[in-house]
Amino acid sequence: MSTGESASGVAAIGAASEVGSAMELGTVISRWIGQVIPHEGYMLAAVDPVTGAGCFLAREHGYSPAAARRLTRIRPDGDHPVPFEQLVKGPCRVGVLNTDAPGQRRNAAMRAVMADQGVGSELRIALVEAGTTWGGLVLLRPRGARPFSVAEAARAQRLGRDVVAAMRRYATGAPPEPSRLDRPPGVLVVGADETIVAATPSVRAWIGELETLPAPALAAPHIPMESTIWNLTQAARHPDTPALTRIPTRHGWIVLRAQPMTGEEKSAVAVTIQPATGTELLPAMALWHGLTPRERAVIDRVLEGQATKQIARRLGMSPHTVNDHFKSIYRKIGVCAREELIARFLG
Repeated sequence: MSTGESASGVAAIGAASEVGSAMELGTVISRWIGQVIPHEGYMLAAVDPVTGAGCFLAREHGYSPAAARRLTRIRPDGDHPVPFEQLVKGPCRVGVLNTDAPGQRRNAAMRAVMADQGVGSELRIALVEAGTTWGGLVLLRPRGARPFSVAEAARAQRLGRDVVAAMRRYATGAPPEPSRLDRPPGVLVVGADETIVAATPSVRAWIGELETLPAPALAAPHIPMESTIWNLTQAARHPDTPALTRIPTRHGWIVLRAQPMTGEEKSAVAVTIQPATGTELLPAMALWHGLTPRERAVIDRVLEGQATKQIARRLGMSPHTVNDHFKSIYRKIGVCAREELIARFLG
């Protein structure tokens, strides 16, 4: 990585801790990467690092929500050019799709979506770091523009680590605790036609917390299908796919979970949105904040009410080592004492 790329990456990571929404984060990352890989549009999607379900999303001049859903339905096998599932496994995390490249094996459904959206070239990056998948970044150029090159794909591969660092800086900038909003949980039902057919009064306010839809859309007579919710309903329709995600917001973390309805409405999916409990939050927080397995084990024992000497015996370490772990945990989570740590996760 060049000195200029490295310096820009450090600046972007620092700026990520100051932004107030996923859209602002996307703008920061797009402008930084645009200095070395010019692009017209982008889509930045983060996933819950535990379940792999969608966590937060930012886009500008990217695929429309409807087009993105069409792309999601394209099977990651057969002649799919560069599915994210393949990129995640590595070693190359970057794929380029140029619609007009002669002889390139590419999926007809993918080409149709790109043509409908006026896209001529797509560069996609699987964001994987330290064995954990954090999401994906898609850069777009319109038809008629210069396609993404092999050299630009190599630059994108080098920049992936800093993109993950910026995403983690943003997520850990949210209050490391369950959402403090005092409102009833939101419950909505998504029908077989993928529209919201029923919802509780609090749903619009909870969707507003995701900050992915403009105010006019939220004020429309019919509640629009938000992308994170749509992705979660798709996961709920596959028994082996976790349909739960924890999302950072300005007021703390919330949890979305989806499950299929039973009885006459078995083709529908119910989604609940509410503050994450401490026990729900801890597994994801451990990864976002970079806690080690030993630090996570210490927290688990603390939440069980064990004293330092008990933790030391249970984990086979000295009390001094346990205290060292406490210091590291406090620094990473942003608390000052055991009592504050417990309050964050147990309330």
